Order: sequence, then structure tokens, then C-alpha cells
Amino acid sequence: MTTIFIQEFHELLYILGACLMFLLITPKSLVLELHRKLTYAGILVVFSVCYLSIEPIDANVYALHLMPIAILLASMFEGVLPGAATWLAFVCCGFFIVGTNWAANIASNTTLLAAGLAFHYRSFYRSSLGLLILNALALLVMHAAVFFVVFDLAGEGMELSTAAMIVSGALPSTALVIYAYYRVKNNEKLHEELYNAEKYQIMGQLAAAISHEVRNPLTMTSGFLQMMGKESLHPETLERYRKHAIEGVDQATSIISDYLNYAKPAVEEARTIDVDEEIASLTPWIAPLAAMSDVEIQLHHQADSSLYMTGEPKKFQQCLLNLMKNAIEAMPDGGKLTITTRTENEHAVITIADTGVGMSKMQLKRIGMPFFTTKEKGTGLGLMVVVSLVHVMGGRIVFSSKRGRGTVCELRFRLNEPADGRTD
Repeated sequence: MTTIFIQEFHELLYILGACLMFLLITPKSLVLELHRKLTYAGILVVFSVCYLSIEPIDANVYALHLMPIAILLASMFEGVLPGAATWLAFVCCGFFIVGTNWAANIASNTTLLAAGLAFHYRSFYRSSLGLLILNALALLVMHAAVFFVVFDLAGEGMELSTAAMIVSGALPSTALVIYAYYRVKNNEKLHEELYNAEKYQIMGQLAAAISHEVRNPLTMTSGFLQMMGKESLHPETLERYRKHAIEGVDQATSIISDYLNYAKPAVEEARTIDVDEEIASLTPWIAPLAAMSDVEIQLHHQADSSLYMTGEPKKFQQCLLNLMKNAIEAMPDGGKLTITTRTENEHAVITIADTGVGMSKMQLKRIGMPFFTTKEKGTGLGLMVVVSLVHVMGGRIVFSSKRGRGTVCELRFRLNEPADGRTD
């Protein structure tokens, strides 16, 4: 009697181990559903084969405990493919390795598989935990009844006390396995629903922010176009209105481009980039903004030769321009913007440091998250785009900051050889 319960307890541990391993290595969000289901059947079979290879096994315990619980779990929770694969593996294993009665095994487990699949596709998603356990226990009793009928018809017998002992051990084992697997699956489902809810909330907020940001320049454009319709306008005034209208359209286009870059970042025309050359080309654009804020710009090239990396020049410039503008805007009362390039461990390192207001630890953790910004009228979209584009170009971006001491942004990209083979 003790030996039977020990075997059943060991089998229960192996089944629970297979369930846990499956749920750990195949998170639903990362694996295709079909692959996930087949992986479950494979893990369950592998754990059972390991059990059969290590532990002494009684054919009747295998037929009335391990096999029905495994098939029941696969068919009720995962569907036809895992259920059929588990059925085939355990029936073959029982016939060729354990030596169970083939007729009783095929009849009872085929009935169990069919009933488990019927429950999965008709009632599983509407069932509570209690109903799942009750149905599983009922199916297990049905399996045992079919097994004993065919077993007796085949001319083989089993002591009533032995049969009762095995089945009485299988019932709580089934309830425990169903309970554990249901809880983990339910938590996984809740996590997925929460993830989708957060995603849709972010999409809605982002759409609202984009709508607001685009409406402002378009309203400005509409106003200038209406003023252009006035009679007796001086040509210079008309030209000024036209330029302002075009600027409004360009600003709206830029906002939409930022949104698209964040939603689906991609490097379309990757080529070798001279890092220092790209930084130098941005100086004429950033210098007027720095002068208006009384910010001094310092460039330091600390490498022995030019630095080259792979990326898309326009998007690389967009990243640097956004970071430099943010740094200047963080110094409303003037300061120093220091841009440094160097090499480190076969990487090009670009450092953009300011002496501005700085950020707290909590603000640092939120950099790059949707809608995080330290500006009163900002949306955080620009920095979101920067983080996305840097990652797409194979780089890393790290921020460090202290309140009142400024912020340092460090970009790292893998070094590349110049396109024409030059060495400086």
C-alpha cells in the first residue's frame, strides 16, 4: 500500500514539474500558440520518460494514475494537438516499456481524450475552477470504469483493494494538478489582459497628444492663409504670411513623422556614418538656439582618428538634435553644453552633457517612457523617438543626472570601418 502511494506521489511531482517548466520557458506573449501547445506535450512526455527511466514503476499505477492525469491535463487545457500527442506518447510508452494491457489502455485513454477535448472546446472557457475540478474527477472515474471493464474482458484481473487504492490516490492528484495549472494559467491571462489594457490606454493618450500637437500648427497655418486673402496686402507682408503658413505645415509634418518613428522605428538607408562629421553638421542648427539661451557649446574629439558607425544619417542627426535641444532647454539661465566623442571597447561613445537643472532619480527611471517630459508644454514624444531610433540602430543610450548639477547622456554604437577604407 505504501509503495503505491509513494509511486503516485512521485508521479505527481513529475507532472507538476513539467507544468512549471512549460509555463516558465514558454511565456504566452513570446511564443506562437501552436508551438506553445506542442512544447507542452513535449515537456510532459520528456518528464514522464525521465520518471520511467529513474523510478521503479508498477504497470497498474502507470495506467490508472500517470497516464490519465497527463492526457486529461493536455486535452482539457491545451486542446487537440497536445492532447493527441500526449495520448500517442503515453500509450506507446505503456505498451512497449511498461507492459500495460494494450486493449484496456487504448479504450480507456481514447475515451478520456475524446471527453477531455469535448470539454475543452465546449465548456472550458466558461468554467470556474470548481467546475473544472469536478469535470476532471468525473472524467477520471469514467476512465477507470472503462479500463476495468476492458481489463476484465481481456481475462486479466486486479485486486479490488489495489484498484481502489490507485484510484483514490489519482483523484486528489488530479484535483491538485488542475488547481495549480488553472491558477498559473489564470494569472497569465490576467497579465495579458492588463498588458493589452495598458497598451490601448497608451495608444489613446498618444493619439490625443498627437492630435493636440498637430492642431496647433495647423490652426496657425489656417490663420495665416486667411490673412493672405485680405486685399491690398504689401508683398513683403504676404511673403511673411506665406512662410509662416509653410512653417506650420512643416511642424505638423515633423510631429507626425516623430509619431511614426516611435510607432514603427526602422533604419531604411543604413550606411557608414562619420560621427564627428555628423555632429559638426548640426552645429549651425543648434548654435542660434544656444545663443538665445546664453549657452556655450564645446566640442571635444578624444579619439585618435575619425569614428565611424552604421546607421541612417538623417535619423542619427534627429537623435542628436533632439538631445542637444533638450540639453539647451534645461539651461534657461545659461550654461555649458559639452559634446564629447571617444572610443571605448570597440564602440563609438558620444557624450552630451549640460549644466542645467538636472533630474531626480524617479525622473531618470521614466526617461523614454510614453508621455514623460520635464517641460511644461511637452509631450515626451521627442525623447521616446530618440530611445527607439538608438535601439534600432544597434546602440545604447544611458542617462545620469543630479538635481542642480545637470544631465549627462551617453550614446554607444559599435565602431565600423570607413566606407572607402580610409584611416585617419
